[in-house]
Amino acid sequence: MNQNFPTGLTVYFCGREQCSPGHSFGPAVRPHYLIHIVLSGRGIFRQKNCTHQLTAGDAFLITPMESTYYEADQTNPWEYAWIGFDGQNISSLLGDTCFRNSSVYSSPKTGDTGTHLKGLIENILNTFSSPCHSNLTLLGLFLQLLGIMSDSPVSRGDSLSREYVDRALQYMNNNYSYNIRIQDIASAIGIDRTYLYRIFMEQEQISPKQYLIQLRVRTAAGMLANPKYTITEIGYSCGFKDAAAFSSQFRKSTGYTPKQFRKYLKSEKDTSNPI
Repeated sequence: MNQNFPTGLTVYFCGREQCSPGHSFGPAVRPHYLIHIVLSGRGIFRQKNCTHQLTAGDAFLITPMESTYYEADQTNPWEYAWIGFDGQNISSLLGDTCFRNSSVYSSPKTGDTGTHLKGLIENILNTFSSPCHSNLTLLGLFLQLLGIMSDSPVSRGDSLSREYVDRALQYMNNNYSYNIRIQDIASAIGIDRTYLYRIFMEQEQISPKQYLIQLRVRTAAGMLANPKYTITEIGYSCGFKDAAAFSSQFRKSTGYTPKQFRKYLKSEKDTSNPI
């Protein structure tokens, strides 16, 4: 069951798996966010030619449209839980966690953080599988999970370029449904378009235009989980000029047409196959 939150946060599905030795997935991309939390054992997570060795209490985040690979250890294969989620405010939400600068969370090896983390995961899985649970309870537990993985907020002493990029991100997150141009964003925050492009590439490793496209596609993917919206409504709501432009860009970004992706989400819900 897809769960909606007033801020735009959506939990698609949750699950767990005890992997067999050497079990792997990828390299592949996902059209939404997917966080894995290692409950026991060991494994590796590979992203952008960087390999991370992970153990119990650690976690890794797969971001939309990023190619990743992960594999269970041959002698001590991991058991992990996963949570698939998305929403228009996710970038801001994750900005307050360790995932702001890394796709990997390393659990402290001292104290009771690991025990608390595992207990919280159990609560999330049990809540999600309950046929009569509260949506707010599920999302509250998920936010607690991200809270454990919190990071220090950005200090006021951060560079001016970081502040401009954050303001550009906020503008796009608030206005993606309108026919905005990159020049509109630059003008709104008081800088030149060329300068915005340069600092955006430095800070986010992506152009403002590509970020805006991905934001619209991610938001559309979340809306496709709700059958009450037609594909045409979703396209217009996410800032695409017409249904054809929406379908073309969505397929270019995800490999699915909007109709195919909606069927994919329904299949994930119905079969609950391990990730």
